[in-house]
Amino acid sequence: MTPRIAYSASRLALVALLAIVPASLALGLEAEVALDVLPAAALGQEGGMRAQTETTRLLAQLAASHKQSLEENLSLSGTFWADADSLPSGSPLGTPDDKLSISSRLLELGLEWEALPGQLIVELGKKIIHPSSGFFKTPLNMLSRGSASGLIPSTGAAVSTWEEGWVGADLSYLAGNVTIANFFSPRMEWSDSADQSLQYLSQQQDDFNDLLRLGVRIGTADLRLLALASSGGPGSEDPDLRLRLGAGVDANVGDSLTLRAECSVADSQDRLDVVDEKLLTSRDESVAWAPRALAGFTWTGPNELSVMAEYYYNGLGMTGSDYDRLIDYSVNRLSLPGAPGPDILDQFGGFEAARHYCFARVAGQLETDLAPALFSVVNLQDYSGMTGVNLAYTRDAWALSGSIADYWGGKDTEAGLSPVLWSIDLQLSLFF
Repeated sequence: MTPRIAYSASRLALVALLAIVPASLALGLEAEVALDVLPAAALGQEGGMRAQTETTRLLAQLAASHKQSLEENLSLSGTFWADADSLPSGSPLGTPDDKLSISSRLLELGLEWEALPGQLIVELGKKIIHPSSGFFKTPLNMLSRGSASGLIPSTGAAVSTWEEGWVGADLSYLAGNVTIANFFSPRMEWSDSADQSLQYLSQQQDDFNDLLRLGVRIGTADLRLLALASSGGPGSEDPDLRLRLGAGVDANVGDSLTLRAECSVADSQDRLDVVDEKLLTSRDESVAWAPRALAGFTWTGPNELSVMAEYYYNGLGMTGSDYDRLIDYSVNRLSLPGAPGPDILDQFGGFEAARHYCFARVAGQLETDLAPALFSVVNLQDYSGMTGVNLAYTRDAWALSGSIADYWGGKDTEAGLSPVLWSIDLQLSLFF
C-alpha cells in the first residue's frame, strides 16, 4: 500500500466513524473510537517461490453503548459497533481490490427485568456470555463468537473488547453464595438476500443452544459449572444433539496471588487428519470427546508489577507421530506450488495444532499513565512460538498503545510454518 493510498484510506475511515460520534453524544451514549495502524510481513507464494510481502492494514472502529432505566427494576441496554477496514480480508496474504470496507453491527441489545430484586433476573435480546476468566485460552467460553472486527488481540487476550452477543433469553437466580442461570438461543437462519439487511443486527445462528451455568462462592474461591446442549434441530444439516461440559475455579491466596483452573469436554468434534504426508492426502476425522484445560496463576506485586503464567491443553491438537506427519505435510505442501492438498494446519488457527502450550506475561507501570508488558506463547512440543512487547499510555479521554509481535521457530515447527513473520499494532483510542 502506497503512502497516498494509506493516507486516503485512513482519512475516509476516520471521517466515516467520527461522523457518528456527535449523534452518539447527543443521545447520551458512551462511545469509544479506536484507530489501528497494523504493518505486517508475511511469506506467500509468487511464481512457485516463497516471497516476503509487506502490507499495512488501517482499521478504524467505533463502539457506542448506553443503558437506560425504563421504570423500577426494568432497564434497556445495548452496544453498537462499526468499522472501516482498508484490508477487508484481514490477511496480509490477501489484498483485495476494494481497499476500504465499512461495516457495522449491533453487538448487544437487551431488556433486563428484576422480577425479584436481587434474586431473580430475566434478560431478553442479544447478550454476551462470559463465564470464563482465563487469559490465553478460555475453555469455558462455550458460546464465544470472537471479535466483531476479526482483529487478533496483540496482548494475547482470548476475548477482545468488542465481541458479538447471541440472540436469546437468560434467566438468573441468586441465593446467597449460589447463582443458577440458563441461557437459551434459538436457531436463526434467513436467505442471502435478507442477510443484506439483517447482517447489521446479527449473524445467523446455526443451532439451538441451551447453556446452564452454576456458580458457587466458597470462602475466597469461585466455582463455576457449565453444561451446553446444541442441535441444529429437525430439518437442519446437523440435527444431532451435541454436549459440552465445563468446570472452573478461581481462588485468591493472600492479597497478591490468584490461582485458576478450567476444563471442558465436547463430543463429536470434526477435524482433518493426514493420511500420507508425501502424497498430500487427508481424511475427515471425528473426535468422540475433545477435552481442553487451562491452569495458571497471577501474582501482583508493588508498583503495579504483575506476573501471569498459564498452561493450556488442547484435546483437538495432535501429538507424537500424528503431529510429526501434520508438520511434514505442511512443509511439503508449501514446497509445491499449486499443491492439491488442503491447508490442514489452518484449521487449528494460531497455536492450536499441538496438545500442549504455555503463555506468560510480565506487566508493570513505569509512571502513573505508562504501562509496559512483555508476553510470549510457546508450543511445548516443538518449542516454537511468538513473543510480543506492548506499551500503553493512558489518559482520561484517550489512550495510545503500541505492540510488536515476532514469530520464531524452524521451518519444521508450527510457528515456523506461519505465513506471518512479524506484525506491529499502533492504536489510538478516544473515549467520549
